[in-house]
Formats: sequence, C-alpha cells, structure tokens
Amino acid sequence: MSERFTKGFETIKQYVSEEEATRMVDHDALADIAPDLRKMIVEFAYGDVYSRPGLDAKSRALVVITAVVTQGAAPQTKTHITRGLHAGLTPTEIVEALLQLVPYIGFPRVQNALTIAQQVFQEKQLTVKK
Repeated sequence: MSERFTKGFETIKQYVSEEEATRMVDHDALADIAPDLRKMIVEFAYGDVYSRPGLDAKSRALVVITAVVTQGAAPQTKTHITRGLHAGLTPTEIVEALLQLVPYIGFPRVQNALTIAQQVFQEKQLTVKK
C-alpha cells in the first residue's frame, strides 16, 4: 500500500465507520472492469484532496454534497449525505444547504436531492428540526 493510499484510507474514516472504509476498499463493485478506480478515489480524492488543511470534515462534506447534487448524481448524493451525517452534519444543515441551491440549479434537482435526503434520514431514524 502506498503512503497516499494509507493517508486516503485514514481520511475516509472521518466520513464512514472503519468497517465501511474496509468494505469500500476490499469489496469494490467495479474491480472486475476498472480495478484502478478505487485506488484513484482513495489516493487522489481522499489522500490528496479531502486530507488538505483549511476545512473541517463537516464543511468539506457539505461542499461535496452540494457538488454531487449540482451534477444530478443521485447515487453519489445518497452516499455523501450519509457520509456528511457521519462527519457531524445535522439533517437540518443538509436540508438548508440543499434549499440554498434552488436559485442556482433549480427546483427539480433540489427536489430530487431532498427526496434522497428524506430516504437517508428515514433509514437512520433522524428528523429535521424546523
């Protein structure tokens, strides 16, 4: 394992449990067709980018949630909302950040993201404080 991979793996654990981090690395669903993709994600995204100083895990998670929502990336939206909760974001913070996107990306993408957030919150038995 490279130093970048180790650093990335340690950084991932700020956003998921150790069990989930290990599962992400050991049970890559795309390994049969793109075996290097997981390595790229761990080394580059988490080892180089997520591990940079200047933002705490909550702020970084919020930025990533909004980025994947603006792309309309539904599976990644669910993944990063879940990771944001693990990093310490509240359901209310996530909902408010998504609502802030309406003037910039429109109602349909925000409504889709809120539906995904609602599913995640229900799975985790969390409520949004109004």
